[in-house]
Parts: sequence; C-alpha cells; structure tokens
Amino acid sequence: MIDWAAFGIVALAALVSASVLVSLFAFGLRLLNVGLGVDAEETGTEVHTTPTGSVTVVAAQPAGRPRWATVCAVGCFVLCSIAVLFGIYLIVPILHS
Repeated sequence: MIDWAAFGIVALAALVSASVLVSLFAFGLRLLNVGLGVDAEETGTEVHTTPTGSVTVVAAQPAGRPRWATVCAVGCFVLCSIAVLFGIYLIVPILHS
C-alpha cells in the first residue's frame, strides 16, 4: 500500500528545495551583474575631439560592481553549495551511519 501522505511530503520537500536552490543560484548570478551594462547608472557621455577636428561622443564607462553586490553573490553561492552538500549527505547512507 502506498503512503500518500509521506509521498506528498517528499514531493513538497523536493519542490521547495529545488525552487530555493535555483532561486539562490539565479539571484547570485544576477548580483554579479549589478553595475555592469544595463544596470549601470547614467554617468553621461564624454566628448572627444581628435587633432584633426572630428568630434566623437563616447558613453562614460561604469565604475564597476559594488562590493556589497559581490559579497551578497558569494553568500548566495555559499548557501547554495551548503544546501547541495546537505542533500548529498542525506542521500548517501554511509555518510551518516
């Protein structure tokens, strides 16, 4: 006989843990992109004039990723790694016997 309550608990735990892991990893990747590209604050443009008199308008380069974003991204990756290692610990019986 199938224990449907236990099956439901396992299915729910798998769904929640997979969602948390994927969200942590995606959030970590997103934080690594803060300050680069589209997220960069508008710093204006710079006008360059060459010796021949031609004028070029160049977008100013962003300063880079803030330190807080890097720290939070690494934290997300560490939490994701801990969760994966804990899952492996639970699956492999020789590790906790």
